Amino acid sequence: APGPEAMAVAGGETDRIYHCLDELEKDRAAAVRGAYLNGESYAELAERHKVPLNTMRTWLRRSLLKLRECLER
Repeated sequence: APGPEAMAVAGGETDRIYHCLDELEKDRAAAVRGAYLNGESYAELAERHKVPLNTMRTWLRRSLLKLRECLER
């Protein structure tokens, strides 16, 4: 499935994506940007944020759900 940035570009919704990212906790938003906008691996992000890989996966999964909810409002 395309990442949120692909959906954003398709819908011209970049501003809404960034607004919704601002609703996330700072470290979660940074992780989402790293993974989906900069193409960093989950392992790289886990190392940078000093959390286990599974924690990073959980952050990203939950953050994407929150983003989707925000965009569907």
